[in-house]
Amino acid sequence: MAILCYRGSIMKKRAGVTEKISISLSRSELASLKKRAKRLYAGNVSAVISELAADAALLEGMHELVGWLGGPSLTERERNAIDREWSEQPRVPKRVRKGKKAA
Repeated sequence: MAILCYRGSIMKKRAGVTEKISISLSRSELASLKKRAKRLYAGNVSAVISELAADAALLEGMHELVGWLGGPSLTERERNAIDREWSEQPRVPKRVRKGKKAA
């Protein structure tokens, strides 16, 4: 009886400098990625992951800059308060009614 073992990948090598990864997501998270991929990248989920990775790199750069500048100037509570304030609808000033002119 022969035992066959294969210690390789049946996937072809990816062109360029890309790497193949395996991740676990909830069904709803995967559905969101697929929806974005369909809308923006002809269904290419890898393109969405690349977009998110670029955003993560940008955020990491921002955190490094804040650290270099001496640390965060706002607490999480203060940031949340600003976010709430900015998300509110702008208040429209009340118009002053003018009375009728006397004849």
